[in-house]
Amino acid sequence: MSERIIISKISRFSRILFWILTPFVLILIAFSGYYLYQYFSTEREINLSVSVPANAMVGVPFDLSVDFDNSSKNTLQDVNLSVFLPESAIILGESGEKRVFSKKIDDLEPDAIFKDKFQILIVAGEGSVKNFNISVGYVSTLKARFEKKQNVEVSVRESAVKLDLSAPEKVLNNEEFEIIVNYANISENNFSGARLNFIFPKNFVLKESNPKLSGNILEIGELEKNAQAKISLKGRIIGPEQSFFEIKSQIETAYRGQKYAIAEKAASVYIAPSPLSLKIILNETENYIAWPGDLLKYRIVYQNNSDVVLSDAVITAQLNGEIFDFPTLKTGGSFNSRNNILVWNAANVSNLRQVPAGSSAGTEFEIKTKQFYPIKKLSDKNFVLKVVAEISSPTVPYYVSADKTIGLSGLETKVGGQISVEPAVYFRDPSGIVNKGVLPPRVNQPLNFTIHWLVKNYATDVKDVNIKASLLSGARLTDIVKSSVASQPIYNERTSEINWSIDRISAAKGIIGKPIEAIFQIEVLPNITQVGKEIPLLSQTIAAAVDEFTGVELNVAAEALSTKSLKDSGLDLNYTQVIQ
Repeated sequence: MSERIIISKISRFSRILFWILTPFVLILIAFSGYYLYQYFSTEREINLSVSVPANAMVGVPFDLSVDFDNSSKNTLQDVNLSVFLPESAIILGESGEKRVFSKKIDDLEPDAIFKDKFQILIVAGEGSVKNFNISVGYVSTLKARFEKKQNVEVSVRESAVKLDLSAPEKVLNNEEFEIIVNYANISENNFSGARLNFIFPKNFVLKESNPKLSGNILEIGELEKNAQAKISLKGRIIGPEQSFFEIKSQIETAYRGQKYAIAEKAASVYIAPSPLSLKIILNETENYIAWPGDLLKYRIVYQNNSDVVLSDAVITAQLNGEIFDFPTLKTGGSFNSRNNILVWNAANVSNLRQVPAGSSAGTEFEIKTKQFYPIKKLSDKNFVLKVVAEISSPTVPYYVSADKTIGLSGLETKVGGQISVEPAVYFRDPSGIVNKGVLPPRVNQPLNFTIHWLVKNYATDVKDVNIKASLLSGARLTDIVKSSVASQPIYNERTSEINWSIDRISAAKGIIGKPIEAIFQIEVLPNITQVGKEIPLLSQTIAAAVDEFTGVELNVAAEALSTKSLKDSGLDLNYTQVIQ
């Protein structure tokens, strides 16, 4: 009976709830229908049209036209136009780096049409297809924001100005060679403010050009359709043998007061081995690494690779490096200490008077490096010793177009770094750590000492640093361990070894500013066999690290410590020996 009453009440409540919610549901359906009707009817009556040519030449502007037609019965509010540009496409009058152009249209009344036109210039991408994305955003009467989008494509043709650059595949040092540049306007457009830019390597010397350049620029001015021209340049270069250098040319045109490069060509030229070659050898070793206080023995070897005798040869060598100790220089040549240049000629090396075809010989000098790194600021690191040598002869082989025969060579030698670790032991510790016990040490009475490791790094950044030593005389590590970096020394009870690993130490750490420091406390128990003697506390400290500049492993060892090594101020040395 009670179950029927409960079911009856639930049924009555459900009917009441149904009639209450039904109007709300109907209102919601009607509102949604109105919203969808307004959206789809408005969308159908709003049109975005974008037109561009099917293709365009690099360097010739074209129009991108936008038509936005509001044929709906509603006012479109906060209308905004956005043009998304592909790489190498520019809207004239705007920054070449700008990839998105936005324009505010404000409100657009019913049946109103918005039209705009943009001049587009493509400056690169011959043979590619450029995609332009255009969108118009607006707010409808429903106060919601909508967007119309359209994507158009333009196929990119060749540059409007055809540019060709030719140069020899290989040249000799100081040999004169010719560069030919041809350009032609192959479009239907006339260009104004045109000019031809040249980008030469640093050691290139331009001897002549026809027509004459102004700096590295040829001002063309008006470049009418079908116009063409040729430029001839002659020059020389001195650079490392068996290396390449690049010569580049660019055609620029002017639009709305701005210059745009629309064509570019480059030629890569090889510097062939000279008929008079040169090589520098240091300590008879390839990739030699120098160190402070090192003796450097340089040998300069020259060889005549031609089939003619080369006369009156002169060798020069310029030394550059802060660690060269110039007062220690020994040479058979002459030395100018103002520019650190050594010179050998027939006056001091008789073989240079005539260098026979196919022959080779050499000259030598030696110099020491400074005993200490010249570190004055944090950036004083990664020291390099440079020697640049040149040999020249006024004799020129018949097949070379030059005023003299030149051979070049250079050698750069890295100077290795150095780390140091300074161990110290205290009873009265200056850092404030309290050590238990009394001095002099007494048999069977435990006492504490603190050991400090001070780590310095010199001229290079180092990594994978490891510092280790062993506790002696049965000493053990207490719980007091500190360090000035993230890592701390770790104690191996079974081996009595203390090991400290540091990921990386910057150059000049401890030379400028404070060194890295670790402090740890040990406890020792003197025994009867040590009466009248100092107590050995710590073995030699060994430090190893990898020099990031040279890649070599650095190793250093520091002295062992005993109670005789105590650094306590004013300590009587008699207090360092064990008593009964």
